[in-house]
Amino acid sequence: MAMKNPSSTVVGVFADRAQAEQAVQALERAGFTDQQIGFIRPGEKTPGGMKTDTGTKVAAGVGSGGVVGGLVGAAAALVIPGLGPAIAGGILAATLGGAAIGAVAGGLIGALTNMGVPEEHARYYESELKAGRTLVIVKADHRQEDASNILRQYGAYDATTRP
Repeated sequence: MAMKNPSSTVVGVFADRAQAEQAVQALERAGFTDQQIGFIRPGEKTPGGMKTDTGTKVAAGVGSGGVVGGLVGAAAALVIPGLGPAIAGGILAATLGGAAIGAVAGGLIGALTNMGVPEEHARYYESELKAGRTLVIVKADHRQEDASNILRQYGAYDATTRP
């Protein structure tokens, strides 16, 4: 399933956010850390900030500690040029949530390619995010197969196994 490349990054696309949350929890149980797991999903822009699906408001560009909407780690509400509002957590919040929000060498595509994802695949993942899907990204080191199997178990697909 999930792409294997020299950087050991595995990406899963989820049509169902609950399945993405379950996959993240399974990755944690399997020993993957918040520094290895990231997610991004569409957010909803509201006056005074961004709102997660659970109604929690997060000021744009500011991290909120703990779990947001059931997904791991610190999460940040972002506005990514070309994508619009998004909620990112874990390694993606750290990558995209810096001072240069959206200016990160091409936003999401730049962040993913900097993690070793081929540009063609990164463009596909951006289109999936635009279509309302959740992405889970794992810096798996030497455990790509483990991460890939967990993501697949919870319903993920990737750029090479598109539905």
